Amino acid sequence: MISGLYNGLSGIYASSSSVNVAANNISNVNTIGHKEDEISFQDMLYKNGSYGKGVSQESIEKTFRQGGIKDTSNPYDFAIEGKGFFIVNDTATGQSYYTRAGNFTESSDGTLVNGEGLVVQGVQTEIISTTSSNDIVAFGDTYTKHLASSIITQEDRTISINAKATDYTKTATDVGVSGQNYKSATSVVSDIEALKTDYNNKLKLLESNPNEVSVASTNQQVNLTYSNYETELTNTNDVVELYIGNQLVRQYFDTDALTTMNKLSDKISDLQGYSSSFDSTTGMLTIDNLIPGDNTKISSPTINSSVPLIEITDAVEGSGLAMVESARDALNGAVQLANAQFLDIQNGIPAPNQASLSLSDINLKITNLGLASYNDTSLSVGNDGILYLTQGTNTYIAGRVSTAYFPDEQSLKAEGSNLYSETSASGEPKNADLLNEMVASSVEVSNISVSTGLQKLLIAQRAFEANSKSITTSDDFLKTAIALMR
Repeated sequence: MISGLYNGLSGIYASSSSVNVAANNISNVNTIGHKEDEISFQDMLYKNGSYGKGVSQESIEKTFRQGGIKDTSNPYDFAIEGKGFFIVNDTATGQSYYTRAGNFTESSDGTLVNGEGLVVQGVQTEIISTTSSNDIVAFGDTYTKHLASSIITQEDRTISINAKATDYTKTATDVGVSGQNYKSATSVVSDIEALKTDYNNKLKLLESNPNEVSVASTNQQVNLTYSNYETELTNTNDVVELYIGNQLVRQYFDTDALTTMNKLSDKISDLQGYSSSFDSTTGMLTIDNLIPGDNTKISSPTINSSVPLIEITDAVEGSGLAMVESARDALNGAVQLANAQFLDIQNGIPAPNQASLSLSDINLKITNLGLASYNDTSLSVGNDGILYLTQGTNTYIAGRVSTAYFPDEQSLKAEGSNLYSETSASGEPKNADLLNEMVASSVEVSNISVSTGLQKLLIAQRAFEANSKSITTSDDFLKTAIALMR
């Protein structure tokens, strides 16, 4: 009978704990990233192999099953779908914490932080290379002409490639002299537009096959030798002509033979994407295709009825990143020819390494990253956790949010505010970037079921009532026994 009292009392304590856990779960049903607490019990020591000594609380553990994903339309909200935790750092103490709550914001200094001001950890972007005509490493306000923007995901890294220029339409002038790669201001600008298109096309090729072997492109060159041009071009009926692609270029005799050949060269240079020069000593007309990797058919060259000697050096198309860089360098040269400034920036991050968890604070201010001179950007995140900053028509990689998992996540210590800390039993954090996907503009909601929580609460309530009854029953037995002894 005395044992019945103690057994009932232990049941009351257990039921009370169950009520507390169930009530805590229900109260956090709307808490972002909250994980359900699960309480478990064990029976106590049995006496002489007969009845037990009641119940005791064994443990309260978190249930880390996936919660639902809720769209918030907030670009600073991220949700993990799969295994792992966000990593946040208390800069005052250096202590790292782990959380599933991805409702972040940007601090005044540009770092990505959670609601308590703890800094989100990840991999910060770095500038891989810059190609500048003026030793400039960041886009300034004077770079008003957008040239290209591309994201390339290779096996070992993800890079963003962005190119801009100052306004070449305002600075372009006529260049060269007649017969020697002469170009009007209009054709200088036209060449830039052709090379800009070529650069973007090759970036798209690299996007579709990012791990292709890297081979540089070369340019096509055609040499036409008019060894007898001086005797062939003597009167107004004489003509020299050829087809470049499907375009007929024709020049009638003008003033003298050299002037005629120089004007033919100038007409070729005026075509978009070509440059031409004439050597009066050898009679050689050299035609350069300005677009790397492009081969154009040169056909039907004649000077009156004579055919010049033709020598063609075909272009090498190239492949991979080297092909893109060849196109970039050609565009750079054309922009400089227009007396403008060109800037191409490649920045990015290495691919996630499952064996490595190298962390740093993530900064979202594009000025702090050394990519541009003003911070008018919008943020987005890919399903691989890569953060992108878009400024106008250019998109840059800002970094990647890192995630971690533990050999025994049940042994993490709950710190409140949806934070957990490492313990000796949990094991050290490991890289989880390849074990999950990031969902943009969303948060993971609590994994608590209200109906299940209410059911557990009712069960705990009935257990409390039943244990209370066992105490009162044992008390009645004691009263009866005492009365009999009197």
